[in-house]
Formats: sequence, C-alpha cells, structure tokens
Amino acid sequence: MAIQRVGHVVLKMRDLDKAKAFYRDFLGMKIGAESERGIFFRFNDYHHDIAVFKTADDADLPKADQVGLVHVALVTDGVETVKAFYDRAKEMGVEISGVTNHAITNSLYLKDPEGNTIEIYAEVAKEDYDWHESGMGFIVRPFDIEAVGAAAVASN
Repeated sequence: MAIQRVGHVVLKMRDLDKAKAFYRDFLGMKIGAESERGIFFRFNDYHHDIAVFKTADDADLPKADQVGLVHVALVTDGVETVKAFYDRAKEMGVEISGVTNHAITNSLYLKDPEGNTIEIYAEVAKEDYDWHESGMGFIVRPFDIEAVGAAAVASN
C-alpha cells in the first residue's frame, strides 16, 4: 500500500479568468473541466495536475510568513525550456521572483496572478551532484539564466 506520487495540487484563487490566463495561456496547460467553482488544468492526458478553486473576491492573498504552501514545482525537459519560460514571463509581464541553482535543479520562480509561487525547473543529471552535498535543494547558488543557450547561438 505504498503511495506512488503526488496526484495533483489544488489552489484557491479569487479570479478564475486570471488563473486561466496564467495556467492555460502562459504555462500551456489544457483545461480538463471548468465551472463557476473552478478549473481543472492538465499537461497531458491525466485528468488534472493543478486545479484552481474559486474563493471569495476579498480573500487575502498569500503572504510570505504564513502557514501553507511554499510553491508548486514543475519539472521541464531541460534548462533551455526553463530559459524559454523566463523569456516568456518577461514578454507577458509575469512576475519573476528569482532564479537559483540548487545543485540538483536549475530553477525559475514565478508568481501566478494571485501571488502563488510556481517553480519551473530542470533537473541536474544525477551523476553531476551528490545528495549529501546538495542538502536536498537547500543550496542556493547563482543561476545565470541569461547565458542559457548563448553558447549554442555563438557556435552557429
């Protein structure tokens, strides 16, 4: 009776239209189901990976110093995809809250329209890190996201 993985994440948001603009239009998720109560978003054919439920229009936004969710982390196929989301965020006015090399991931941190933090990351090849040295991601090193892809462009 072992748990296999996280099935989905449900977030509360005040504005479902803004949620749709971020999760569908920015992240590229598909809508599996939608009603006035919420939206079920998915990446592939799974029923939903992230759901957004409507809360009161005057509900408090997430705060840095409160109990609850820190962030939702989304795994990409490589650092070039992380860079593409970084560029897309700048183009679309999505708030970028940071970029970090955690020794096990190269991560981009964004805010959705209501202040929930979304991490988009590329894993570092297992042979390139040591779990004991990495501190399970608590290492925070500079990640020069602007340089991603520059070597490939320069060599062409």
